[in-house]
Formats: sequence, structure tokens, C-alpha cells
Amino acid sequence: MSYKNILFDDSLTYDDVSLLPNQISSVKHRADCDTSVEFCGVKLAVPIIASPMNTVCGGRMAKSLSELNCLGVIHRFNSADEQISEFADNEMHETDLKAAAIGINSDTEIDRLKKLADYGIKIICIDIANGGSKMIERFLNEIRPIVDKYKLKIIAGNVASSETTKFLINLGVDAIRVGIGNGAMCSTSIKSGIGIGQVDAIVRALSARDKMKSSVKIIADGGISNPGAMCKAIALGCDAVMFGRVLAGTEESPGDVLKYNNQRWKKYCGSASFAVKQENKNYIEGEESLVPYKGNVSKLIKEYREGLQSSMSYLNSLTINEYQQKATFVKLTSHSFLERKPQVENG
Repeated sequence: MSYKNILFDDSLTYDDVSLLPNQISSVKHRADCDTSVEFCGVKLAVPIIASPMNTVCGGRMAKSLSELNCLGVIHRFNSADEQISEFADNEMHETDLKAAAIGINSDTEIDRLKKLADYGIKIICIDIANGGSKMIERFLNEIRPIVDKYKLKIIAGNVASSETTKFLINLGVDAIRVGIGNGAMCSTSIKSGIGIGQVDAIVRALSARDKMKSSVKIIADGGISNPGAMCKAIALGCDAVMFGRVLAGTEESPGDVLKYNNQRWKKYCGSASFAVKQENKNYIEGEESLVPYKGNVSKLIKEYREGLQSSMSYLNSLTINEYQQKATFVKLTSHSFLERKPQVENG
């Protein structure tokens, strides 16, 4: 139902829904649950991808994630040669678990793409804010011969509707980043009025994929701050999740550890805010902050993997596919959301 172009539907976030534990489980140990997935020609032990942000994924992060059989996307806020050096300096030439981001400026990005492809990068993320743009259509048409020659896998986005998801599916991309305005350092929604709840965005994207009978991979990008939110994204039907703030602050994220008020921190900024400094463009959609230092990324990935395994065991699921087939969600009221949070009394 709509009135004056207003859709009277709830736009749900991860905090608005919960998985219903309605299965009788025969899983003995959560470690028996297999969290691996096939994604764009590689096998991920956990469906986790590092966001192509300058304070999230450089060569050191990509290397550490590859050793954990996860995927890091080297950010594009440097030259192609510098991107390649990030891989080379971390001895990543032999692994298939590597990816890099590019923009859509034909004057610079076609050459960048060729260099990355020549080096052996097979997974390319076209990193722009609005995936529902004719500019990305034009750019994809321009690079199609390179994509076909090197058999590249293309990640595109970001989108948050069925219409824009269908648009990218018709352009022949391999994976789609879903989520606009929900990243921790993204101010798109506040400054432009654009964006919907992440669960709503995912449902719209998955619905479009189903209607088109497409095999495109759906990546939940943004809004995840704990293992439970990741579980919900995967249970909904996403093929992978993309982490920004979750990975920022780890030992392997780019940047130095800072000391302030007797605590350790690392810098974290939205991509647009960094692009302002690099290209002097009028971006308005990025913020900067400090995040607490979190230690080694391996500990964090272990925490999220175990959270997913635990969730799978509740739903009597030994594989991700089984988990997604059995998942049922309930909508939470504000009181039921608060009731589920740990209750700590003072005194």
C-alpha cells in the first residue's frame, strides 16, 4: 500500500528480527557445523569478506584473512602498482584468495584493471556508492573484453532495492553488495535521506534474485556489529557478509596503534572521507573516528565463526545451505529486543 509515494511497510534491521529455535537438534558439537561456502571461484571457510576501505583492508589484512580462508579486498585509494605491492610484499602471489577494488573512471581504472588482471587477481570489486547507476553500466560494457579474457569475477554495488539488484543482475555481475546508509562510518542516510533497514534491503535483493532465477552472489554489506547479526544475514540467504568496522582496530588493519587516555586505538574512516583527501572531491558520505584496538584478526574471525556454528546447531544444520533452508524469523517488539540483551544490575 502506498500514499503519495510512501510505502507503508516496515523497513527492518538486524535488531528487529530474531531466529526462531524451532528445530530439534541432533548436532552433538557446534564444531561439527561446516561454515564453508563457495564464492566466486574460491572456497571460504567462513563467509567473511573485508571491505575495501583504507583503514580496513591492506595487504597484511588480506594475507591474514587468506590464511584463515576468508577474503580481503584491497582498497582502491592508491595506485594499481601500490595495490599489487600490497599483495607481493605479503607473498600472496600463489593464493586465489585475493581481491582488489577499482573505481569507474575509464581514464584510470581500465589501466588499473589490466594491471591487476595481469598480476593474477581474479576477483574484482567495482567500489562505488550507488550501484544503480548508468555509469556502472557504461563502465562494465567497456571492460567486458578484459573480464572475459581473464575470466574475472565482478563484485558490484551498492544497492538496496529489488530494482537496482535486477539492474546489476542484467549487467552480468557475479556478486552484489547490498546495503546503503547502514555502515558504521557511512553518513549517506543522514545527509541524503537515502537508505533502508539492512534486513529489508537483503530481502528485496534476494527476492529479485529469486524472481530472475539468478545465481548471483548476495553480500550483506554494513550494519553488522556482532556475530548474531552475521548469523541473521547468512540465515536470510546471503552468500557472504562484508566487514568494515568489525575488522577495523585489529592488529592487521592498516595504520598505527594510537595511545589515548591509557587505551589503545586505531583510526577508522569511511571511504568517501578518505577520497576527499586523495582526490579533493565533494564527497559527503564518510566519517572518521577511532576504534578500540582489538588484537589479532584470527581471534575475531574465530569468535564470529563459533557464533555461526552455534546458531547452525540450534537449527540442526550441518551446512550453510541446510541452515538457510530451515531458518525462520520472528519480528521483535522493542521490549522483546531489550529482554534478549544481557541484564547487568548495578549495586
